[in-house]
Amino acid sequence: MSTIENAPAAKEHKKTIAETMLELEEVDKDLYQSKKLWIPVSGKKAFGGNIIGLALRAATMTVSNEFQAHSLHSYFLSTAGPDAPVMFHVDRIRDGNSICTRSVTARQQGKDIYICTVSFQVPRPDAPNHYDPMPDVPHHSVLKTYEESMQSYIEDSSTPKSLTRYFKVMLNEPVPHDFKFTNRQTFKDFMNPPASKQQNFWIRCKGQLGDDLALHQSVLAYESDVNLLDTTAVTYGGSWLTNVGPDPIIKTILSVDHSMWFHCPFRADEWMLYVCDSTRYGSNRGLVFGRIYKEDGTLSVTVAQEGTVKLRNSDSSTAVVQSKL
Repeated sequence: MSTIENAPAAKEHKKTIAETMLELEEVDKDLYQSKKLWIPVSGKKAFGGNIIGLALRAATMTVSNEFQAHSLHSYFLSTAGPDAPVMFHVDRIRDGNSICTRSVTARQQGKDIYICTVSFQVPRPDAPNHYDPMPDVPHHSVLKTYEESMQSYIEDSSTPKSLTRYFKVMLNEPVPHDFKFTNRQTFKDFMNPPASKQQNFWIRCKGQLGDDLALHQSVLAYESDVNLLDTTAVTYGGSWLTNVGPDPIIKTILSVDHSMWFHCPFRADEWMLYVCDSTRYGSNRGLVFGRIYKEDGTLSVTVAQEGTVKLRNSDSSTAVVQSKL
């Protein structure tokens, strides 16, 4: 088992929500089955990040302990429903001395819903390295939690009653992670954010994980899908909250492909800064790149995702937004 460098002494472990959602049952050699899927209160399908994390978990279970995942490239073929387990079949593409490769196909009720290729490497921590610096943003200690933000929206007299009911439901939802936006602290900030090609937020798994690096990678793969593609809407003055109501800015948002590069060990149960950049939007497709930093400023993971994003009046507003940014 690959462990995180300088990990604290092991303590009695209580399973987190994320771990529960990433549990797999071995059905046969290289064939695994999900036990539980996270269905967000705002949707009727399984969360895409949950599928990514499970696929990475399945691939990792077929490699020897000295290897660590360093990249993942995947496509979503269809959404996963809540009423049946997802099967993950792993193909052992290559086993080399320093790199090995796995392909994973996820199926539900006989239908392919997701495919990915994962590459593993024997780490070389002493090799030279460099990376883009972490941006200067407010520290997570001075920002509101997700729960505090929801509660403040509920107590705000200007919040529409329909949204107040929605926020109360969200507060009772067993969310696997904490997150804090660096520049959105009020209801107005979320409903009418300034147009920007970038959004930043702190994120971490709720609860304490063990010291298995592979588990931390799967948990962060799960979390890497949170709010990423939404950055396309932020470019047009929208947010995930503007998807609620009679005339939402976001009409459709679906992930198409998702890639990750793991650069160094990290802990997914500690605060990490997620920097999301909307690089391109056109033909109802958004391309977003993400950088995930440890609190000390080390770039740990890079993410890229393209998806179908249909925005209200998106065709006519593109030129306007480009001129503002």
